[in-house]
Amino acid sequence: MVFTLTDKLAEEILQALENQEEAFLVRAEDSSLVPESSTVSEDEDSFYALPEWNSSHGFNLREDFVSTLHSPIAKDELQSILHSGRGVFRSFKNKIKEYPEVEKLWHSFKHKRMLLYINDWYNQLREIWGLEKLEQEPEDNENLLEEDFLFSEYSSMEYEELIGHFNNAAKGSFEDNLNQDLGEAIFELWLQDFKRGEEKEQCGLICRTPDEEFAGCITSAPISKRTDKIVVLTSFYVQEKFRGLGIGAKLLSKHMDVLRDLKKKWILLTSIVPDSMEALLMTSGFKRTGSCFSAKIQD
Repeated sequence: MVFTLTDKLAEEILQALENQEEAFLVRAEDSSLVPESSTVSEDEDSFYALPEWNSSHGFNLREDFVSTLHSPIAKDELQSILHSGRGVFRSFKNKIKEYPEVEKLWHSFKHKRMLLYINDWYNQLREIWGLEKLEQEPEDNENLLEEDFLFSEYSSMEYEELIGHFNNAAKGSFEDNLNQDLGEAIFELWLQDFKRGEEKEQCGLICRTPDEEFAGCITSAPISKRTDKIVVLTSFYVQEKFRGLGIGAKLLSKHMDVLRDLKKKWILLTSIVPDSMEALLMTSGFKRTGSCFSAKIQD
């Protein structure tokens, strides 16, 4: 007897796989989940065993997730836990709670991957039943950036706050291969650009968490009144613990839309650019122009 893998049943199976204390079966008659017992057991006709899911599957899932992370601090700490050899799952759960945005990514990743695993198991059963496989790619409705970060227009009243964030960033090195003095000097160049931009009516965006914690910013200003259709990027910064979540790309994309509405034609980046930022610029339409980067906003 065949059964239909409904969305409801798939979600119930997912929860059952995470329950290591009880065993469940799918009852084909009504496509429902029932506890395994002395009177209800697998028979591959009326009752079907769930796909195997054990601690090795759970570990591999966590390992795959961490390998996809681009948030450097969270990634290093979670990798260290996975390689610690004991109490891994509890330690992983406790540590990831320290990074709420990464934790949301984890739950989304786990949910999607486990549904894919369940769908694959169901398709194997359909093959046995002589039925065609189903394409059941689960939808990923998670939109972390739009739901869990707030993007607002930059105001000159936030000038001193951003100066403080830039100064705090300058206390560390700009890149691992740069000493602290050089890192601070590079940040000082960014700081000077930002201060000059404030004198030229710069605009931009601020990204914050729902708790109003600063996550990142982007600002630009006209080069001069004579060339007001061309702007220069005066700041572009994401706090280290929020990096790797796509905030930088979202800030840049949203800011380019704002500049397009303001009828700007070109945007330039003249400050020193770290290697980690160059890839983002290139995918966002920037090209090398001499010793700087430029992107055409509109004709």
